Amino acid sequence: MVICKFSNQKCPHQVSLYKLTGLEEGIAQRAKEFWATILHSSGSLPDYVPPEIFSFESSSGFVLYGMMYKPHDLQSGKKYPTVLFIYGGPQVQLVNNRFKGVKYFRLNTLASLGYVVVVLDNRGSCHRGLAFEGAFKYKMGQIEISDQLEGLQYLASQYEFIDLDRVGIHGWSYGGFLSLMALLQKPEIFKVAVAGAPVTLWLFYDTGYTERYMGYPDNNEQAYYLGSVAMQADKFPSQPNRLLLLHGFLDENVHFAHTSILLSFLVKAGKPYDLQIYPQERHSIRVPESGEHYELHLLYYLQENLGSRMATLKAMP
Repeated sequence: MVICKFSNQKCPHQVSLYKLTGLEEGIAQRAKEFWATILHSSGSLPDYVPPEIFSFESSSGFVLYGMMYKPHDLQSGKKYPTVLFIYGGPQVQLVNNRFKGVKYFRLNTLASLGYVVVVLDNRGSCHRGLAFEGAFKYKMGQIEISDQLEGLQYLASQYEFIDLDRVGIHGWSYGGFLSLMALLQKPEIFKVAVAGAPVTLWLFYDTGYTERYMGYPDNNEQAYYLGSVAMQADKFPSQPNRLLLLHGFLDENVHFAHTSILLSFLVKAGKPYDLQIYPQERHSIRVPESGEHYELHLLYYLQENLGSRMATLKAMP
């Protein structure tokens, strides 16, 4: 028996069983006989529009891959706010030809509400070989945003509907860390950052993970400083409504202390922030009510500070 699992951008995940027949010719010559299908979707998600995969050659010499969700109400001559959904860390690849309708349905929801949503695998993500994944060895946080920004600029050169004056970024865990880095390094580009469960000080994170990529702190002090947003809190914007932090208070992976110490440095530097704590949640939000609250709060924050309301204010004399 052979179990076959497959999907693509337009086809939901399916699992089929096949029975192999024939004994004398060997396994390579055996005929494959369809037996049964399980977990087969009988329909599609309502209002789901799959993303488009794109690629470009970056200044680093690597070809980078991304995917873009276009606004569902796309109109000629109109510009739309853009949200970068980011992870960007090792051992993860977001862009591939697999069905994204369930796990990343919020991205489709944002597109249905008039956002361009962009996902890009920068250097350091997996399944691209050692040179690609090892590009941020000893420099986590120093190269990822430049790749993301190149991807955004490439799309803006190809599609006139992307509004570079209204760009936000959102991610969780390593993606939360990079969301903070984006606002810290390129505040003139990223108007809003929503950072979930972010690593803010690498000295506080799991040593087995951190030292694998960053080496020992005593041997790489500068990289630990440049990769720790808490130590550079004075570089965050001074305007309100540009930074939203989300964190589960019981986070067993990226401990809440990461957010706590960042807040201390932000206060010391006189920088504004917005904070949403989930008291009973761990690193991943699991309680349905918490998940609904998170989704609505994310959408509200984007709408208030990046979306249609901001477009109206921008157009006012």
